[in-house]
Amino acid sequence: MAPRVVKGGPGLTEYLNATKIAEPLFGDVQKHVLEKAARPSGRRQDVLHPSEMVKSDWCHLAAFHRLRLEVEPAEKSKTTFTRENIFEEGHRTHSKWQRWLTEMGRLAGDWHCLFCDGYFWAEETPEACEYCSAPTSCIEYAEVPLNAHPLLIGGKADGFSPQDSALIEIKTLGLGSLRYERPEFLERYIVETDHGRLPDMTRLWRDFRRPLPAAVRQVQLYMYIANHFEDLPAERTIFFYDFKPTQETKSFTVAYDESFSEPLIEAATAIVDCLQTDTPPFCNLNGRAGCASCLEFKEDDK
Repeated sequence: MAPRVVKGGPGLTEYLNATKIAEPLFGDVQKHVLEKAARPSGRRQDVLHPSEMVKSDWCHLAAFHRLRLEVEPAEKSKTTFTRENIFEEGHRTHSKWQRWLTEMGRLAGDWHCLFCDGYFWAEETPEACEYCSAPTSCIEYAEVPLNAHPLLIGGKADGFSPQDSALIEIKTLGLGSLRYERPEFLERYIVETDHGRLPDMTRLWRDFRRPLPAAVRQVQLYMYIANHFEDLPAERTIFFYDFKPTQETKSFTVAYDESFSEPLIEAATAIVDCLQTDTPPFCNLNGRAGCASCLEFKEDDK
């Protein structure tokens, strides 16, 4: 068999490092995962993603360029094996909770028939495909599409429970998430041990009493879209959190408050207006000088 040839591009350094690992199979697995990650993801580039909009470093000018070109800067597509492994664990956690809710008949949303490739909405676990009558074993849950088409916003919630008038959001919590979003909270639980400064997992998880801020902002935007654009009565969002270090779980409820989303809706409206007139907005993070996100598009143009 001829050896594989890997072209230069995002993830190449990580790929080459995988070839140096002492255990060949482990290295082959890493190379396989990175090869898959280098393929087009299918993630839409013609919409604003709520997960990006709620970040403190969301750049309106970068969003304008991405929507206009329908492509991300090369820097955004770089990845590592560790990052892909984290994503895979997150997918498995989602599947677990969605399977349990499906078995209970408590999950509404889009459903995908693996037999005919059709998608259809159902308020509870369907007994057969709406199009070809394939049995439940051929049907998988496809989550809850949330689109504000006039504003070019598109996303998906992890689930919707009609009985609770609630969106479902499934999260995993690890130390990396806390370091990024709530470092001051994490620091409270760092203790000196014989192995250095380590977090007290028991106390940390005991005192974790609310979802991370970005997650709250994201579900508020989801609920805004559900109520204003999808005719979906989402009065609250129910969070299911899995704690990675111990596999313990917690649930939180966040009530709908559209005031959270009004600035984001205004920003999306302004970006759409700029697209219609082909007039780039100023960078909202660093004015005329630009920030790292929008400057990447200028570098790509060069």
